[in-house]
Amino acid sequence: MEVPIDFVIRYGSATDPNLLRAYAERRLAFALRRFENRTRYVTVRFDDVNGPRRGVDSRCAITLQLRNGRRIDAEAMTAWPYASVTLAAKRLNAAVRREHEKARTRSSTHIERDREFQLGVRDFSICRMADR
Repeated sequence: MEVPIDFVIRYGSATDPNLLRAYAERRLAFALRRFENRTRYVTVRFDDVNGPRRGVDSRCAITLQLRNGRRIDAEAMTAWPYASVTLAAKRLNAAVRREHEKARTRSSTHIERDREFQLGVRDFSICRMADR
């Protein structure tokens, strides 16, 4: 993936940061492969919320900056950092897909409005009925 990824790892000695970074890069490459041309950069943050006390405490927060200026955030908290990355990447993929679908719907609505304006409202409704 050719998109720059910025990592912030605040984690204890339980996990090797280089392995965690490599795993996150692999998961994000898979999750964002379809949307690479729309992505400006990605920031991944890892936190060990409870410190050495264990429990559900590994948090992964991913921020995706799109080329159109919009920002999408996804977060996951699990007991293991690798599971947090996987879940956050999955949530990010779903959010980017939703954003992409919204943009497609908005652009098709604008095309329809332009056609309506060019033909006039009355002629457009006749064309719409003929399309059925």
